[in-house]
Amino acid sequence: MTRERVIEWATRTLTQGELLDAFAGYCDELGDVTVVERTPTSLRLDWRGRETSRVELADALPAAIPDEPLLLLAEIAEGVVTRLLDDAALRSRVAVYDPARLQKINAVRSSTFVYFEWFLRDVYGVKVLSADAFTQGLVERGIISLGMG
Repeated sequence: MTRERVIEWATRTLTQGELLDAFAGYCDELGDVTVVERTPTSLRLDWRGRETSRVELADALPAAIPDEPLLLLAEIAEGVVTRLLDDAALRSRVAVYDPARLQKINAVRSSTFVYFEWFLRDVYGVKVLSADAFTQGLVERGIISLGMG
């Protein structure tokens, strides 16, 4: 199901699998990011020999905290926001990008995640925004301040 999940943007329809494949192709043309492992549902990336990370298609958050930063292409389903807000270790390692909604839950420091957002902008002309519920939850828990108080 994860590769076949349909993404409909104003002028384009594609699947998550096609998006993942296109990002792999984009990375192949970059000097800074190298695809070191590729499966139908995941990429393992290396940024300048200093940082590795993964991009995966998934239906749910991982059961365990991953060893390296993980960008999940998945639906931001009920419970995902709460679990990431409640688990600081998971929140520091896992980002969820919902390309159908053009929303993200991301507090992970990863250079390749920035390249993913540039890819979306450059290739598809779309921008992913933070999910309001996640930002609001971070503020309510005192994890971040928006400097308005």
